[in-house]
Amino acid sequence: MDREFIIPSIFVAALTLMLFSGLTYLGYEHITEASVEGEPDVVIDMLADDWYFEPDKITVSEGDHVRLVIETEHSETGTYDHGIHIPSLGVNEPLAAGETHEVEFIADEAGEHQFYCNVYCGEGHHNMEGEIIVEENSHEDHGDGTESDYEDYDLPVRGSEDAIEELSYETDSEGVKVFNLTAEHVMWDYGEDHLGQSHVVESWGYNGQLPGPEIRVTEGDEVRINFENKAPINTTVHWHGVDVPIEADGVPGITQEPVGEDETFTYEFTAEPSGTRFYHTHGSDHTDEAEQMDMGLAGPLIIEPEEFEEPDVDYTMVLSERIGEGIYPIQGQIYPNVPAIEVEEGDLVRVRMINAGSTTFHPMHLHGHQFDVIAKDGNPVPEEAVQERNVKTVHPGETMDIEFVADNPGKWMFHCHELSHAGGGMIAEVVYDGYEEDHSAEHH
Repeated sequence: MDREFIIPSIFVAALTLMLFSGLTYLGYEHITEASVEGEPDVVIDMLADDWYFEPDKITVSEGDHVRLVIETEHSETGTYDHGIHIPSLGVNEPLAAGETHEVEFIADEAGEHQFYCNVYCGEGHHNMEGEIIVEENSHEDHGDGTESDYEDYDLPVRGSEDAIEELSYETDSEGVKVFNLTAEHVMWDYGEDHLGQSHVVESWGYNGQLPGPEIRVTEGDEVRINFENKAPINTTVHWHGVDVPIEADGVPGITQEPVGEDETFTYEFTAEPSGTRFYHTHGSDHTDEAEQMDMGLAGPLIIEPEEFEEPDVDYTMVLSERIGEGIYPIQGQIYPNVPAIEVEEGDLVRVRMINAGSTTFHPMHLHGHQFDVIAKDGNPVPEEAVQERNVKTVHPGETMDIEFVADNPGKWMFHCHELSHAGGGMIAEVVYDGYEEDHSAEHH
């Protein structure tokens, strides 16, 4: 064959192949996008930073339509592009620097699925990886939370009126403070939202409430927790941020065997160090801890220093999530049912924020005031490092203490500035004693 004819033929063939491949790729992208139409069942906020994903472990249910809202704008430099690749779930998306991206997929295969950044732009990229656990559906659908949905289930319906603020204890002959803590299966009433829709959700709660009752002790106290499991799961209790002996750490398969239904376990430790801590399930193993926490197994643990200078107002704010229900509670309630932070002018107010969720972070914003961040993870911030802020993000598993002076009378919002979370109920109010609302100002 003539050489002049062969070369153009090869070029045309290659061009045709490239065009066909491109059309096929575009068609595949279109089909993939069309397969996840509609509103998601689960929305998860993520951070792609240099060089990690946060969270790097996500748990969803089989069949869930999942939306990942991935921010890259918090990067220290803001210059690196990233990507997220979940090979076994058919996800491969670029993440341009300095932007927020929505990545959607159907969790159609139960099991463990690895994800990672597959864009090479630096040595640290190989550390950007994580895991999505897709759990088989094992719980019955209890509908939209109305009474007719749960009246046929043999579960007690409990709500804020049944909850106690602080767990009582007895002191034994050796001076040990003895608490009794029980995991229970309940229908928890998160309250009606602003539209009057009831939110009663199947839950697991400590002592039948969400969050579990506050355990408050003094640094150096000897503590004994008699734990009983009345929930239909295997579980343990972990004392988050407390320097417990190894046998009291509550990690199944490592420090103890999980506690089965109707079984008991005793935890003993010295309460130290002081600070805002919390207690929560560690699951039956590492694969179901997130599910058990999301179902409600968490509560505050406050260890006061021996010489504690009490503020005028001391408010514990446990932040949690029921993503499948679209609600984000504070203290086990959604707005407008969240307990108010009640103050008088001149009060020194401490708010102890605990993110007891497993998946999302919460940028908490206080209106009308500036606050000082005085402790992180329960540990005091050195005076020279104290930050004055009006919004501060609390990540999963993190605690943060803030203080402010009530010097601006009114009724002020304190809410998550991930606004879909605020829309799902994550709003508290700072209410001054004697303040009367006046909405009479004319609109122009």
